Amino acid sequence: MLKKIFAMLRSNHAFTLLESLFSLLIFVIIASFVPLIFQSYQSVLKVMDIDKNYEWQLFLNQTRKELMTSSELTVSDHKIDFYSQSKLITYASYQNMTRRSVDNKGHEPLLTNIKQDKWFKKADNQLVYEVLFEDGNELTARFYIHTERNK
Repeated sequence: MLKKIFAMLRSNHAFTLLESLFSLLIFVIIASFVPLIFQSYQSVLKVMDIDKNYEWQLFLNQTRKELMTSSELTVSDHKIDFYSQSKLITYASYQNMTRRSVDNKGHEPLLTNIKQDKWFKKADNQLVYEVLFEDGNELTARFYIHTERNK
């Protein structure tokens, strides 16, 4: 009986040096992919940020273009009204977005995911738009206003 127990204890196999090195090699190969995974994650975050910047840049370009041909600009905290090509253009806050309407018909979302925004006119012929997005990012836009066309 004692011989059987001793034989059973002796029959347990341990890792050889070659098996240990092979296991270590597999672990190192798998661990080498970890930085690539983090780099891919950062790339995805950058692409998402580019979409937001793209929306902001489109907003700036469209607003500058319309304000260059505008007249009779009226500014309140969350809304601006002006005439461009004999049409009333309104930029106003609605829920969590800034939207544009033409002659008070329909609406076109310009900026989304907005927490707070404010329009104000400065004394040096500047129109300023401050925006706080839902993710905490805060952006400011400044537009030059031609005094001979706007009152």
